[in-house]
Amino acid sequence: MKKHLFIYTLLGAFITMLCISCKTESKDNRTTRILTLGIRNESNTFSTLPTTEADFKTLRGQDVLKDEPWAEVCRNEGVELIPTLHAYAWPGGIVERTIFEKYKQEILDSIKNAGHLDGIYMDMHGALHVEGYEDAQATLIKEIREIVGNDVLISGSFDLHGNLSPDFVKNINILTAYRTAPHRDGNETQTRAITLLIQAIKEDLKPHIESVIIPILVPGEKSITEVEPLHSIYAQIPDVAKVEGMMDASIFAGYCWADLPRSAMRVFVVAKDEKYADIAKIKVNNLAQQIWDRRTEMKLDVPEGTIDEMIVKAGEYDKTVFISDSGDNTTAGAPGDNTQVLEALIKYNSKDAFVAGIVDNDALRKCVETGIGKDVNVKLGGKVDYIFGKPLQVKGKVIYLSPDSILKTPRAAAVVDIDGIKVAIISTRRSFIEVRDFTEIGLNPLDFKIVVVKLGYLYPELRDIAPVHLMALTSGFCNLDMRTLPFKHVSRPSYPLDLEMNWKTP
Repeated sequence: MKKHLFIYTLLGAFITMLCISCKTESKDNRTTRILTLGIRNESNTFSTLPTTEADFKTLRGQDVLKDEPWAEVCRNEGVELIPTLHAYAWPGGIVERTIFEKYKQEILDSIKNAGHLDGIYMDMHGALHVEGYEDAQATLIKEIREIVGNDVLISGSFDLHGNLSPDFVKNINILTAYRTAPHRDGNETQTRAITLLIQAIKEDLKPHIESVIIPILVPGEKSITEVEPLHSIYAQIPDVAKVEGMMDASIFAGYCWADLPRSAMRVFVVAKDEKYADIAKIKVNNLAQQIWDRRTEMKLDVPEGTIDEMIVKAGEYDKTVFISDSGDNTTAGAPGDNTQVLEALIKYNSKDAFVAGIVDNDALRKCVETGIGKDVNVKLGGKVDYIFGKPLQVKGKVIYLSPDSILKTPRAAAVVDIDGIKVAIISTRRSFIEVRDFTEIGLNPLDFKIVVVKLGYLYPELRDIAPVHLMALTSGFCNLDMRTLPFKHVSRPSYPLDLEMNWKTP
């Protein structure tokens, strides 16, 4: 009997070891599977223009992966990607609830049907706000986590102008943000998020995030990473990420035109494991305190003033001058149909100026009906931004119309000459941020004395070629003076709303 018992014991032990071996071999040989998703939008809560389904560009399946460097990284690593919905809308007002819920449900259904997952990659902006939701981003990731459980690692890439709440962060394992503003490292950031996720999966890491919320509301134009004080602070990020036990570090300047409790600057440090939490906390506090201590140095890096002052100042230069219509900055969610700068140019009888551009589909349609070379009389702009703007009656000659093939697309445009001031009238809200936006309508921006763009800071391509850049402090939904905006919900105290406040890292 004892002999039989001994044999059964040995046999049981052998079977157990065999099962463990098979399980280990299966895990080691199994292809790593990562699901991808994204709903990207920078939502301006002050804007009167909602972000609708028509504003979103959506990609699904293999279309998501086309020409994406981060997808190539996965292919090289032998990772199987399961791309779901990736939706992106140009910055605008609050996202309509129906479209968010439609996208969210599609993503959740895809996750439920995806089978085994090792990780999830979220391609996000970070400043999404949805009608009727306190924090749509937190809701999305919470519902994802409820499906996949806690063992599936989630990594995300973000614009540094995102506002990530603690409720969101507690459900993500890895996060990383752009390190440049103006943005030059979008692909690099996405690739880093995927690379860190693959590393964590392969090394069986349990990433831990330490963060600090800095009570500062700062517009992007005062948090440029190419100039001080943030240049030298952002320059420390790679070294922090190289410290033993650390994976990555990010500084979020935040998105200031969102009247929400989570709007603020932030610093995050991602450690490989909770055992490195103390080191991560030291690093995150050090970066945050540096930012707070130098908060008064965050200023515009170009001359500023009223539009009248900037038009006069432009006359001091014998080269092309770019003037930002900062209050109607379409890259930060403004409607783009405010005419106050055009009105000022007309008042000053400016010549050799170009306004790029004013959104007004009705006026564009009238230009098309009128035809090239003919005079047109239109009531321009002021139809969406009816708080800071008003329609402006103008008469000019139509000198350019997009070809028929483009007139049916969101890039449709007309150019009207109003006594020497050329104005691009566009069908949909977009921004002139690249040279091609000008050459596409037959113009070279450097051929003009004054070029007005509905931006804050110039995007990289224009920043690199602009001989002179001036900032017009115009009124609008993207007003650069934080203290003039009607904040009701941001956490207080917050600088510069509360100039005398004191703060230090926890």
